[in-house]
Amino acid sequence: MVGWIDALDVLIVAASLAGTAFVYFRIYLPIQRIRQLTRHLAEGRSGSGYVANGAWGLRGIISDLEAVDQSLSRLRNQAQSEGYGLKTILASMAEGVIITGQDRVIRMANGAFRRMFKVASDPVGRRAFDVILHADVHVLMDRALQSGTETTGEITIQESIGLDAARTVFQLSISPLRAEDGAPRGLVLVFHDISRIKQLEEVRREFVANVSHELRTPLAIFHGYLETLIAQPRMPEEELLRVLQVLKRHSDRLNALVDDLLTLARIESGRIQLERVTLQVRPFLERLANDWRPMCAKKDCRLELRLPEHPGLIEADPLRLEQVFYNLLDNALKYSEPGKAVILGMDPPSGEAVSFYVRDAGIGIPADKVDHIFQRFYRVDRARSREMGGTGLGLAIVKHIVQLHGGQVGAASELGKGTTIRFTLPLHLSRDPEEAFETAAGQI
Repeated sequence: MVGWIDALDVLIVAASLAGTAFVYFRIYLPIQRIRQLTRHLAEGRSGSGYVANGAWGLRGIISDLEAVDQSLSRLRNQAQSEGYGLKTILASMAEGVIITGQDRVIRMANGAFRRMFKVASDPVGRRAFDVILHADVHVLMDRALQSGTETTGEITIQESIGLDAARTVFQLSISPLRAEDGAPRGLVLVFHDISRIKQLEEVRREFVANVSHELRTPLAIFHGYLETLIAQPRMPEEELLRVLQVLKRHSDRLNALVDDLLTLARIESGRIQLERVTLQVRPFLERLANDWRPMCAKKDCRLELRLPEHPGLIEADPLRLEQVFYNLLDNALKYSEPGKAVILGMDPPSGEAVSFYVRDAGIGIPADKVDHIFQRFYRVDRARSREMGGTGLGLAIVKHIVQLHGGQVGAASELGKGTTIRFTLPLHLSRDPEEAFETAAGQI
């Protein structure tokens, strides 16, 4: 009897242990797994790594939760990948881009925007009002939110830099962001810097206006004198000769203007290719001086050539370099008084560059106008320039040819004492013609 009781006790203990194991492994652990999965899902973390098992449908619940977890993990990875792609695109854009919520708080901003508006720290989390201190931008934002449609406009920002004022013009495009139900969620603002385009438009308008003005005067003279010739076909020979001389002078001026315009257009469009030639400076400048001495003598002026003992060699386009000296000497002679000297000179070579200069003892240029003389059609004294037959393009051509050679040009002048135009060229031309053209084009 005692043996049966002992056996029964063993069975009871075994059953208890089996029940405990069943409850632990098939109920308790699956429930813990469910709790862990739901906690991970709530925290946005993956809960993989456990075997799905359990009783009374717990295994199915765990499997479903793990499937949900895997789907969410794939979506997170996809969103993360798309987020990286979006950030890469925004970072590579030249346009400034920001994304704001409906509350105007900035959610995203790329580097171009921060550079455009000189934002030192990351503006994400700040209100657009605090970052963009320009009322016109916020007016357009209001309009986009109220209308619910894309809004565009131009924004001009004036900035003082020392004594100068810099102007930046943006083309701003604002697109509303909407939820699936159509409710507004925020705005995407894209800033495109069109300052250079605006500058070129102003240059074009000014150029057209100047050309029209330069053409109008000689054409008006042609028209007037032709009407006189038609009205007086038997004009005295002496008067007829005077009229023809006037027409010839203005015809020459028109021809010079057209030639200079074509030269300048070819330079600025990159259609002029420099011919790379190694020049001996002394014979090149001596020949140039000999060509100009008779013209100086006609005005009772003298031409002085000042060279260092060893001028050396320079790599340049001889035809274009001669054009530079021709324009400078022509200007110097026009504004020199009789009996004065025009000086064609060169400084001793220094390093990898050499400086040339043309100096006159003429009337000089006011200090506030010296920096403008290399602009197209700029004249210190318009009446006197036209009287002397200038086109207003000579020094602009000089500037661009010098820049095509990789050099720089400048002027120094004193009223009543004369003007010196000095330009510096590298001893060797750039091997990259595109680089030289871009340098010259950037100075237009």
